[in-house]
Amino acid sequence: MSAGTSLGEHTEHPVEDDLRPEDPPRAPVVGRGLRLLLAVGVALLVGAGLLARLGLVGGDAIGAADNGDAIRLYCVADLVPDTSDRAAPGHGVAVTEYRTGGPGCPREAPTTSAGLLLQATVAVTTALDATPPAPDGSDRFSLEWLAAAYIGLLAAGAGVAALAATSAPSVAGRRAGRVVPVLLAVVVPPLIPLLAVPWWSRFLVSSFSEAAGLLGAAWMAWGLLTVAVTRPTDRGARAAALGLVALGGAVAATAKPGFLPVGLVAVAVCAVVTVGTRPWWRRAPGLAVALLAVAVAVPPVLSGIAAQDAAYDKVNAHNLAFTAVLPESGPAATVALGLRPEAFRQAGQHFYLDGGRSVPSWAETVGARPDELRSAARLWVAQHPLVLARMVHRGLVATLRPHIPYLASETGGPRTVSGEIPRPSYPEGSQLMGPTFVYFDGLPGRWVPPTVVVLALLAAALALIASRVPRLSAATTPTARGLALTAGALAVTALGIVLVAVLGDGYCELAKHVWLGSYALVVTAATLVAGGVAAGAGWLAGRADR
Repeated sequence: MSAGTSLGEHTEHPVEDDLRPEDPPRAPVVGRGLRLLLAVGVALLVGAGLLARLGLVGGDAIGAADNGDAIRLYCVADLVPDTSDRAAPGHGVAVTEYRTGGPGCPREAPTTSAGLLLQATVAVTTALDATPPAPDGSDRFSLEWLAAAYIGLLAAGAGVAALAATSAPSVAGRRAGRVVPVLLAVVVPPLIPLLAVPWWSRFLVSSFSEAAGLLGAAWMAWGLLTVAVTRPTDRGARAAALGLVALGGAVAATAKPGFLPVGLVAVAVCAVVTVGTRPWWRRAPGLAVALLAVAVAVPPVLSGIAAQDAAYDKVNAHNLAFTAVLPESGPAATVALGLRPEAFRQAGQHFYLDGGRSVPSWAETVGARPDELRSAARLWVAQHPLVLARMVHRGLVATLRPHIPYLASETGGPRTVSGEIPRPSYPEGSQLMGPTFVYFDGLPGRWVPPTVVVLALLAAALALIASRVPRLSAATTPTARGLALTAGALAVTALGIVLVAVLGDGYCELAKHVWLGSYALVVTAATLVAGGVAAGAGWLAGRADR
């Protein structure tokens, strides 16, 4: 096996394999100028495609309406919604117009990647805006400007991945016609869900932290795919790929606690990726990048978790127990969680239905002991694996609805929003789990998300086995094995997001909480397809050489 095709090294003699005689270094066929032109073209096409998809040019923007959570982000930039009631939720549309000079956050806000990017965008746009301030001294700010910043960063990530992949000697030395499939395998999988439908990209036009999570996940995916098609001897390409993986993982993990699995997978991948062929030093760059990512991300991640617990400890504990653990376990779990036996009658009600007032002794059994209740619920789940399996399965099923229709897509436009547009109720946003369960259980294609996860993990396992068995290694292509391992890493990312969601807040707003996991699953499926094409092409080439 050529060790440069996987996320790490999976041979007993990786150095010799990288320098085998039948694979000599070749002069680049695709010149430096053409490679740079391709990368710039990719970035421009990605940016133009996203601008068109979101309606930021020549049409009404597509966004995601605030459900009451977004204030946690826009308050850090001292913004206030430009609405009649100075609030973003409740208008039935996505409010995009804000004014500076707001009151700030009601409590100390954690440092997040989403907050830093918003603050930077506000500072730049305010400095560049030639419009005179309002009589109260405030300046206008539009979330469409924030979306443009995100799109620029997404386009840059795609361009860097394209340049790194096509600049690698093991790729650039191929015939020009063979460089194009490699370029497509790197750029396209993370891009498909962003351009095909607005379900994920519309969150870029919002004040949710989900946008930063999406940016980080896309960067990480492009980095992983670049690693998959390059080799350790492609030092420059591998270094760029490591940067994308680490930076993407740090951005996503620090966007909000629910996206921590993206960061964990990114760190694990960086720790096993190899650069160069020296036995003692080939792992040093990956380990150094992994440690740097941890050092940068840990403080904001811990502050984000602390802020979440301080503001929502009772809410999250209630939702975990009453929307997930009790409905999936039955009355037997009630006493184990420290609840009154009759509390089971309220199973399926999340906190915001009535603030827990209908639950017998809620103040004593939930309100006074949220940490203890949460620990007891997770211990119960750990002791009952079937309950955990049902919870994870329901979370995977929820990834089938990433468009989250109860968050309006229509935007209010560049004007002050007044009044309210009535919105229908949706089962994904129900405060009673009965309608939500019926809806999810009736969805077509419920088998798809678990199947994608299983296939990706099996493909990754087979790639690892093939790398250690000479006969299997000779029968498979390095790129196919690298793509299989990438699909496995992305599947683990999606599974981790689902697990954090169901164990963090139960089934409350489940579709929104697993939203980034749904993106990772689509990219996983696309990567599996790319790996299958690479495997098939390698098999046909092998038959032609016989």
